[in-house]
Amino acid sequence: MIIQTTSSLSKRRISMAKDGTNRGGARPGAGRPKKRDDGKYEHVELTAEQIHELLDSPHISYVSRKSVSYTKAFKEHFWQRYCDGVDPKQIFEDAGLNTAILTRSRINGLLKTLRHQKEKGLSFTEGSEPQVDQPEKTYDFPKPPRRSNKSKLPVLSEADIAQMYNQVAYMSQEIEFLKKIILAGQEKK
Repeated sequence: MIIQTTSSLSKRRISMAKDGTNRGGARPGAGRPKKRDDGKYEHVELTAEQIHELLDSPHISYVSRKSVSYTKAFKEHFWQRYCDGVDPKQIFEDAGLNTAILTRSRINGLLKTLRHQKEKGLSFTEGSEPQVDQPEKTYDFPKPPRRSNKSKLPVLSEADIAQMYNQVAYMSQEIEFLKKIILAGQEKK
């Protein structure tokens, strides 16, 4: 259900759920993966042909129907090129990996994993082996700012509104009083 609202600045479209509430949620086609009934996301499983194609690559150490593990050399190469400013998808294409099989979510998943390892100061491992060595050095990577949730406006009672109105009126009187003091001090000079 879509409701049209008009504001003095511009026209907005507000998306509403079927029950009339303005809450988001995983909607197919809205850029988010679809959730199953148990609340977990559906993952695209690889076919046998796709698995064989990926295993032919020297950059892949292990492939199952749901996961792909990369070699340590590829992880280091990927991280170096990513730090140089190259797009992750372009790095995969330059390495000869099929990005149609390795979807954007898998590519970004590798990037997220490598970023977490570098933030903790851990070195890369072969495949999906667990970390056994000590951290090298920790790095502080900037976090992107979170968008504010403008859909949750504060609920104010009549008493809260009246109190704020009185505060604004009082502050306005204080400002006017300070102006008069400043002007009186300037006139004496």
